[in-house]
Amino acid sequence: MLLQQLVTRASRLTTQCYTFDMLRVLTINLIVVLASTTSLAATPPVEVELATEQGLQITAPHEWLQLLANLGIEHVQIRGIRWGDEPRLENRGTASQPNYHLVGVITAREQLRLPGGTYSRGDRAMLKDYFERLSADGAEAMTAPHGRFGLTEKEINTVFADLTPAIDFETKGQPPRAILDRLQAKLSGKTQVDGAANQVVESASPFADDLKRVSRGTGLAIVLRNYGLAFRPDKPRGAPVVYRIEVMDPAIIGASTLGKPGKPIATDKYWPIGWEPDKPPGELAPSLFESLSAEIDGYSLAEAIAAIEPRLKLPLYKDHLALAADKIEPTKLQVKLARAKFSYKRLLDRVLAQAHLGASLRIDESGAPFLWVVR
Repeated sequence: MLLQQLVTRASRLTTQCYTFDMLRVLTINLIVVLASTTSLAATPPVEVELATEQGLQITAPHEWLQLLANLGIEHVQIRGIRWGDEPRLENRGTASQPNYHLVGVITAREQLRLPGGTYSRGDRAMLKDYFERLSADGAEAMTAPHGRFGLTEKEINTVFADLTPAIDFETKGQPPRAILDRLQAKLSGKTQVDGAANQVVESASPFADDLKRVSRGTGLAIVLRNYGLAFRPDKPRGAPVVYRIEVMDPAIIGASTLGKPGKPIATDKYWPIGWEPDKPPGELAPSLFESLSAEIDGYSLAEAIAAIEPRLKLPLYKDHLALAADKIEPTKLQVKLARAKFSYKRLLDRVLAQAHLGASLRIDESGAPFLWVVR
């Protein structure tokens, strides 16, 4: 803001009267601000200390020095290895102005061991990428373990916290674009819809189910799934985590690869539709095991499910994409069941089995249970 103001003031010199001293002060101020801006944007300094193992070729240290110099790493010290030397990385500056001190080990096999990776001299591009990632994302990104979606534990915990609160608006009958826009207003992470997925969203029919009170992560996954889309957290270099929305892999959309009840529909590539419960079904959803006498005759699958669902005391959602892939029309498919005594879960399973479907008990990010009807 200050830089913009100074530039604006400088541009008005032709229409205002200034003394020489006033112009001199203004010019100095402008130069100082420009220098400060350049300094803030500069790459954080990196000091490299390399310990060499015994048995290393005599020319190897010089060759590593030359390689690092070509990558723009100028502050490099090479010494013999000491007891306890291991690759390590620390910030000797501050969070806002980091100054990294990196210790690596050049092995007798002429490999460079750094925190987070081991490189040979032929891995020039990978080493360049290593130092660029360090400058962009800091020491933790290089040293912390990376798990699912390539995120650190801290990053995945932030994502879970963002996706755990419940959806607090009606989704049934809403265009998917409207649902995505309202979710984006609630989320800390930004959603990024790729071109092909955006075309699907813009032309899609209204969403069929009400996801109010389901967590944002599971709700978003269900909405997208029903249009052949999915999302995944992604950490761009030097930027916060975003939620990338894209067209699902065709192998996952195909009806023959949708999995079995009790198994997640999404692969590790995408955010799943719920998670495996860590409690026994009877403890998580005791209403499923209450019993009743029931008989079904002359009802469609949709009507039977609608009659059973309120008694389950937990949400039930259907994989409409899978049903469409197998040409299953719940409003037209007739179901029949002779009178007998059932638990609600058994009754639902018997009804769904007539359409070759099953109900998977899942939990959302908040730990709340729901049923996911899958092929």
